Amino acid sequence: MSSPTLATIQTQIILYANSIVVILGDIGNIFITIIFLRQHQNTCSMYLISAAIFNTFYLTFNRLVQIYPFYYRDGTIRAFFLCKIRSYLPTVIGQIAKTMVVFACIDRYLITSEHANFRAFSTPKRAKYFILFSIIFWTLFASHIAVMSTITNGLCVTSGTYSTIFSIFVIIFIGSLPPVTMGICVYLTYRNMKRIHGRIQPVINTISDGNSNIRQRDRDLLIIVVNEVFLYVLTASLYPLILVETMITTYTMSNKSALHLQIETFILNIAYLLLFVNSGVPFYIYLFLSKSFRRDFKQLFIYIYQKLTRQTQIVSLRRASRTIERNTRV
Repeated sequence: MSSPTLATIQTQIILYANSIVVILGDIGNIFITIIFLRQHQNTCSMYLISAAIFNTFYLTFNRLVQIYPFYYRDGTIRAFFLCKIRSYLPTVIGQIAKTMVVFACIDRYLITSEHANFRAFSTPKRAKYFILFSIIFWTLFASHIAVMSTITNGLCVTSGTYSTIFSIFVIIFIGSLPPVTMGICVYLTYRNMKRIHGRIQPVINTISDGNSNIRQRDRDLLIIVVNEVFLYVLTASLYPLILVETMITTYTMSNKSALHLQIETFILNIAYLLLFVNSGVPFYIYLFLSKSFRRDFKQLFIYIYQKLTRQTQIVSLRRASRTIERNTRV
């Protein structure tokens, strides 16, 4: 494949594919937030709500950066600041969203445990603390990206030894730790499920008539989380892999050809697109795999329709009453 062809495809991906994923992803994440907020919340749904919110921020910010590219040649404080946040903010927001999914996996393991102490550890109050801890942790832990990003020849880049350090950071904290942790939790949860014969204890104490419904919701949440793990592995693996290739070839090849650099850039853009998909597709996965989520989605539309219909009827009645009053006066 020729270099001009790669450049053309890359441009089309940035213009159209990313835009479609961002629009559909933001809409889907908003629906996830609304649907889970309307339910009795347990810890897993709180983590998924948080993940949806941060995924929305991640998609929107990255798309704005692509549509309105920052210019750094003027050398102003503004350009310096924009360079610092361009890579820092998406990394922090993306990692918080991924951490929420990891927490959701851990929560499914805890809630299916045969040990009461483990199950008792899964509470909404603790979930709030973990969410806050994740925000603070990634804000501080990823701060090296803001510190080391700099403007060179009018471009915002990471250079020298730090480029290698950043690649290692991505390989460990994006490509390795999250999927490994998720995979271990899914395996342990599956083992717990076999031990208790598929019975998941509800997180929230409620009346007996609602127990079976809550257990079904917990099962659906487990299915959702398991498929989030598979989605993550499929969509987030290419990014660290291309960084590994880039890091190795940088040290083993004295001069990369223009075509080689173009191919690396093209694959890197595909990896970015897959990260967008990872943040934008969860709603559609939930809708396809979870019966209770589909039911809640349908009920949401019925609720909105009834609200709009009732509002229309109220307006019509008011107009009719005003007309009657005028006729009476006449």
